[in-house]
Amino acid sequence: MSREFRRDYAVYCCPHVFNKQRPILLVIRDSDGDWQFLCGENDDTDECHTVGVGHLLDHDPELEQLANLDEGTGAERETTKHDWEYFELDD
Repeated sequence: MSREFRRDYAVYCCPHVFNKQRPILLVIRDSDGDWQFLCGENDDTDECHTVGVGHLLDHDPELEQLANLDEGTGAERETTKHDWEYFELDD
């Protein structure tokens, strides 16, 4: 079954994504179910911002395909023109 993000669902993003300085190249759904949308470069999760995922989808609709990520998994891509590669998080 294909899932969709609820546009007002709160997620974390790094300052580079929040300030529109870099694209999202790394997405993590941690074992607690929290989502992180990161640029993948020197991401310090202590500095993350909380935003509604709809704001991120407005700038990158390709993110919608990641709504099916299970807890404890992630996806990354080299650039916005590359396909997502999926992985499991280490405990």
